Amino acid sequence: MSPAGTGRQLLDADEARVARASRELTKIAAALVSRPMDRDLHEQMRAFLDRESEASLASWDVLLQRTPDQLKERISTVLTVQALRRAS
Repeated sequence: MSPAGTGRQLLDADEARVARASRELTKIAAALVSRPMDRDLHEQMRAFLDRESEASLASWDVLLQRTPDQLKERISTVLTVQALRRAS
């Protein structure tokens, strides 16, 4: 894997997995508020849990192990690369 920010991929694998899981779970949770007994939503939630939950939780554990300095460095790197990409 290329160093952070040097390739097309901005986030590392754990960051990307957690971001995808967060978006998907937020989407499901928001839909459940308005349609709590929707069978399709329940199936989507089950499918997510079966397919992605363990890997997402493992990636979350990896991110939790980062020190505050490591997190600040990653945030700085991601924001800098995003700004450079927008400027070009």
